[in-house]
Amino acid sequence: MSEPVRWKPIFLFLALTFPVTFGVELALIHSGIRFGGDVLQSAHVLWLLATMWIPGLVALFVAKGVERLSWAGLVDGLLLRPGSARPYFLTIILAPLIFAAIYGLTWALGLAEPDPTLSTLTQATGNTDQISPREVFTVLLPLSALIGPIINFLFGLGEEIGWRGFLLPRLMGLGKVRAYSLLGILWGLWHAPLIWTGFNYPGHPVGGILMMCLLSTALGIFLNEMTLYYRSALLAGFIHGAVNAQGYGIWPWLFPNVHPLLGGGSGLTGVAVWLVVGWAAMKILARDSDQPV
Repeated sequence: MSEPVRWKPIFLFLALTFPVTFGVELALIHSGIRFGGDVLQSAHVLWLLATMWIPGLVALFVAKGVERLSWAGLVDGLLLRPGSARPYFLTIILAPLIFAAIYGLTWALGLAEPDPTLSTLTQATGNTDQISPREVFTVLLPLSALIGPIINFLFGLGEEIGWRGFLLPRLMGLGKVRAYSLLGILWGLWHAPLIWTGFNYPGHPVGGILMMCLLSTALGIFLNEMTLYYRSALLAGFIHGAVNAQGYGIWPWLFPNVHPLLGGGSGLTGVAVWLVVGWAAMKILARDSDQPV
């Protein structure tokens, strides 16, 4: 049975996480950052990646300073145990399969056509050598599945210590449906300044924020289920890293010119597939009542 909700640490977490994050991001926006083709080559990207650690650092502060957890108590209080190795290997396999389903659905609905030579990426990087479809599927995609989660884990963990390690267990007293829904909306709104400036949904500032809330809620079902079952925010950080590796990796280049609100990993097709994946995780993990191994 879940413990009653203790609102004081929750409100303090949110009262610090949102203003600090928004303050940093608005300062970057004021300095001229925009989400065009050159943003990943700019120094601003380091600041953007650093903002992913704000929820985690705030969670550590609140857990230690307000909840008075000991240093040892932080391990259980923020779900900082790595857990079993099995779900990490499962994530490496599942992430590209899930994105294949998302973009396969996008293609099937006529929302995009594949570009197997990645000509858009070739032009963006100024490369004169055309990438072959064989290289895409035998080199680039496996690398994104194997190396991408490890690199992105370093940043995804910062978010997940806050959202999944701190906030999720403390909201569970509301019941699963309310906790998952509230967390998904809050997580989506946390991205609002960047989305308003063109991140993920260029040209759709208001619709993009709404879609991010839907996507965060849908993806959050799977993340929440895995986090609670394995009692590990580190696993959530790894899954987050694997998702980002696919979502910002090869697939948008393989399927360029997708309508951001309708197709691809950030649109309605992504929401639909993640809802199915989340539902499957709930059913499978509920059946397995034994201690995870």
